[in-house]
Amino acid sequence: MNNMNFEQANMDYLEDLSGGNTQLIKEILELFIKQTPPDIELLGSYIQQNDWEKVYRQAHHIKPTLAYVGANGMRQELQEIESLAKNGQDLDLIPEKFDVLLPRLATLYNELKTYLKTLD
Repeated sequence: MNNMNFEQANMDYLEDLSGGNTQLIKEILELFIKQTPPDIELLGSYIQQNDWEKVYRQAHHIKPTLAYVGANGMRQELQEIESLAKNGQDLDLIPEKFDVLLPRLATLYNELKTYLKTLD
């Protein structure tokens, strides 16, 4: 398929999962681009509220979706946020980790939109 090099995304897993079905890849990516920003926004609001139980659950909810688009670095960062919130230790690190994640997510969305255009 398309051998595009991305900073944040790796389409190998998705292409393997879909058997190279371009229409399925498009549907998964469009769903990801539509659904994850509100989930991330909700995570940010829970962090601002210091509601660590909800931070833990929301990070846990988002984390697997990043695997579909090969964003394993960000998946690991969400795992760190999830673990910190769950264990209740070093909670002051969570907002900083989240702030580092946000611009990387913006890059990811741009990469995925670029990739989608190649599938038309």
